[in-house]
Amino acid sequence: MKAWWSARFHLILITLALSIMPQWLFAKQEPLDWKTHGLIALAIATLGAIGLVMRNKKLDTVTAKIMVFGVYFWLLVFAQAILYGIYYGTLR
Repeated sequence: MKAWWSARFHLILITLALSIMPQWLFAKQEPLDWKTHGLIALAIATLGAIGLVMRNKKLDTVTAKIMVFGVYFWLLVFAQAILYGIYYGTLR
């Protein structure tokens, strides 16, 4: 059974992402500083971990959801760091 707020929550997330994205893409033409990259990576990891935890129906306790959120969060953070390191090493 789906939660009643699931579709509304996803719609709000998509709306927020689309409303914020044009400012990120077109506001500055100079390279982003490390703090901005960190905030973007934090947002991606947090939203990705929340989405993965919400999709996993086998997690029935809050403790299990918190633990799995932590695992997914750090997995996404390190994956982004590795990908950014490869990008930085090859293109700069």
